[in-house]
Order: sequence, then C-alpha cells, then structure tokens
Amino acid sequence: MEKNNKEIVLWHEFDGPGDTSIEVLEGICKLYTERFSVQITPQVMNITELTARLNRIKHTRQGPHLAMVPADMSSYVDNGLYSEVPGGLFEDVLTEEALSTMQMEGVQYGIPVLRGNHLVLYYNPEIYPSAPATWNVFEEAAERLTAQGIVPIGADLQQGYWFIPFLTAFGGWPVQNGKPNIVSPEMKQALEFIRDKMDQGVLVSLDGSTGLLEQFIDGKIGAIICGEWIYNHLDKHMNDRLEVCQLPVIEGQQSLSMSSSIGLIYPNFSLTTEEREDILSFTRFMLSDECQTLWTQGVQRIPAQEQVLHRLSASAAPNKRMILSLLDHTRPMPTYPFMIHVWEALNAGLIELPLSNPEQALKRMEQTLKASWGALQN
Repeated sequence: MEKNNKEIVLWHEFDGPGDTSIEVLEGICKLYTERFSVQITPQVMNITELTARLNRIKHTRQGPHLAMVPADMSSYVDNGLYSEVPGGLFEDVLTEEALSTMQMEGVQYGIPVLRGNHLVLYYNPEIYPSAPATWNVFEEAAERLTAQGIVPIGADLQQGYWFIPFLTAFGGWPVQNGKPNIVSPEMKQALEFIRDKMDQGVLVSLDGSTGLLEQFIDGKIGAIICGEWIYNHLDKHMNDRLEVCQLPVIEGQQSLSMSSSIGLIYPNFSLTTEEREDILSFTRFMLSDECQTLWTQGVQRIPAQEQVLHRLSASAAPNKRMILSLLDHTRPMPTYPFMIHVWEALNAGLIELPLSNPEQALKRMEQTLKASWGALQN
C-alpha cells in the first residue's frame, strides 16, 4: 500500500501493562487509515509527559492534530491552544450530559469517546466472602490477614484522583463557589484518616499502574480502590477471584468517586488547519457503532455513545454491570481552568504525607496552590 499523503497525528497516554486500551485505539487508527486513505498515527506516552507536552504548545507551537485525554485536560485550553468544537456537530450521537463533560464555561473543547473513569472497589472473594461495604470490615480483618501476609486494602494514595473518595467521605470537595477549596477541616480529617490507617497496616499505598495491581492479582492485598479502566486487565488475570462493589462507607459516610469521560481534544488550533475535515471525520468514526463496540468488546470500556451503552448494559457480565451501575453513585469531575493547580497541590500534599504528618501535608498543598494559582490571582 502506498504511503498516504495526508497524516493525522494523535497523542494518547499509555499507563503501563494494565492499560489494554491502546490495542483498540491502534486497531481503530489502522481501520481508518485503510478505509479513508488518511494516515492516522498514534503516538503514545505516559500521562506526565502528555500533560507537559500539551501545556508547552503555547510556547512551542508544536502539537498533534488530536489528543485522546481524560476530560479534565480540557482545562489546559490556554496552554494547549485548543480549537473550539462547533456546537451541534455531534448532538446526534452524544447526549448533552456526555458532551458537558468536556465543556469549559459552556464552550465545547473536546468530544467524549468513553465514559466512566470512576473508581470502584475490587475485592478478592477468597479473602472477603461478601462485599466489604464499610471500612470496619477491613479493620476487623486486619489482624487475621496481616498474620497471613495480606494487607486488607490498597490504593494509590500519591495521586489526587484516588484520594477523592476519602475526602468525600468526610464531606469535602476540592471546589466551592467556583474556587479551589482544598485547605479545609474535611481535607485535614481525610489526611489524618489515611495516615492513621497506613500506620496501622490496614491500608497500603502503591503505584496504581504497577505494584498495586501486581500485589492484588498475587493475593497479597484483599481489596483495592482502582479505576473502572483497569477492569479488563484484572478480569483477564483473576477470573473468579475478582468481584466489584461500591466504595466503602467510612465512619457512616458513603465514599464517592469523581467520574468523567475520555475524549478527543484539538490542540494547536488544529480545526483551523486544512486537515479540519479529516480530523472531524475521524472523530465521527470513533463515535460510530462499530468503533464504540470495539471498545466495549475488546477491552471492556464504557462507550460514550448512548445506544451502544444501552446494549452493553443489557448484555454485560455481573461485574461489568456493577461497574456501570456505580456510575450513578459518582460526582462529575470539575473542569474549571484552575483544576490543573488543584491536582498539582493535592499530589504535592499526598507525597508529603507519609514523609511527615497531616498538618505538613496540608501546608504543602496550601503552599503549592498559592505558588501556582495564587500567583495568577494577584
């Protein structure tokens, strides 16, 4: 086959061996290339590099035609020089609710391809015979499990997104009245709680894309808080040793995860270039029944397109049905432009927490937020 004259470059994150989505994405790019004689070239990188490269576009003027990113990266609109997506272009295949996940202040900067992105509790029924619905279950099992070399529960507690269920259980939320809200009594309580549980050996914090998954698959951790996006990987490795349930109740309060979407954005004003029609044509292809079904069947992800989602709900295995139903117990992720600074501050505090104490972690969050967002306010 002769080399296509036209090339569309797509940036995408790759989150280690558990990230099976890349297989489907590369397959879809290949299909489009063959059918439409436009070369779609996916370039993969880890999320840290993707974030850095998108935020440098304003200075480098170097960027892809498309990037497939979590919805909150819509907020990098100024640094990434994102094109606005004309209203109404995809209303025939996506609901207003789905579209709104990639809007900033009412303007559409991205098109959702997958929904969900929420955290759930995965547990091993050989260790917990029934769903551990409350945190007390982990505490009560701690002595017995520790004696067997098993940690009751794990999560990646150096990442702000994983920390949100603990914050919500204490009544906190990182935004209030359209402003960051991270220096709060609820934040301090949540930090004290996880530090306390880590010190007691009830809770372990491990890298969410490697150690956490490996130890859970090996039966060394009884339950983990992790994303719906990893279900396919765990399902392949664990089969009957895997069950899914709602996040645990902590001190009488239900933990809530954020949810959002993963979709396409158009950096470096790519929709103003001569490739515009090809870019929009590829976007529509990603939302087609065929491609949305590939995501659900190939890697058990949650499609953004409503009809495919209904079909999946009707035919999914019990664990997958549970994951879909848990979407109703989430809060939409805020997409304010300042969220980039909120995540940075949360991560800085969480890295500090095991090294010192909750007060210092909270102070680190405050200092980090002041240094980045605060400077913009003056």
